[in-house]
Amino acid sequence: MFGIFWDCDGTIMDTEKSYAYAWKDFLLSKGLDLPIEDFDKFVGVDDRLVHQQFSNLVDLDTFESTMDELHKIMRVDFSEKILFNDALNCIQIFNGEILQACVSASPKEVLNFKLSDAKIIEYFEFIIGGNEVEENKPSGEIYKKAIETLGTDKNIIIEDSPTGIRSGKDSGNFVIAIDRGMFTNDQLSEADLVVDKLNPEEIKTLFKTL
Repeated sequence: MFGIFWDCDGTIMDTEKSYAYAWKDFLLSKGLDLPIEDFDKFVGVDDRLVHQQFSNLVDLDTFESTMDELHKIMRVDFSEKILFNDALNCIQIFNGEILQACVSASPKEVLNFKLSDAKIIEYFEFIIGGNEVEENKPSGEIYKKAIETLGTDKNIIIEDSPTGIRSGKDSGNFVIAIDRGMFTNDQLSEADLVVDKLNPEEIKTLFKTL
């Protein structure tokens, strides 16, 4: 049985920079002014760990309160407008043919909100957030749990960040890295395959080689 396991931010949705700008504005309101480039290292990282990191620098409210504030100042809405067309095309074509899961470092409640608002939540047989495992990405635990839940034996993981790629490889499965222009080729090199556009027919062909 085939399974596709999707990362969300940066892979399905163009949300990485909007999060970075939201964090930058929020921290500035707390008196901490950081260049936007400083936020690149947090791409694909558990939101709770990011909150903990910045809590060491400035006085922040609880994680839940901070997330609420970030969503208020997001540069874009979580809607169809920010879906990557190649990812959406694949998700729709695979629907009913290949089991799909969305596997994100973000908390489950945040992930559900994003997928629901973008009107794609119904395409996934399983959804898991980073708060549902003991070790979040880059550990492979989250992908192992998703694969065990779906019961698939041939699996492809699609990621966009070094943290996510390491998580996928740690789970022992084939990883496609989609190059969205956020990272260098060297940073994506741990993936089994790096592409600049997701092609559903090419992904289907890959399953025959697993």
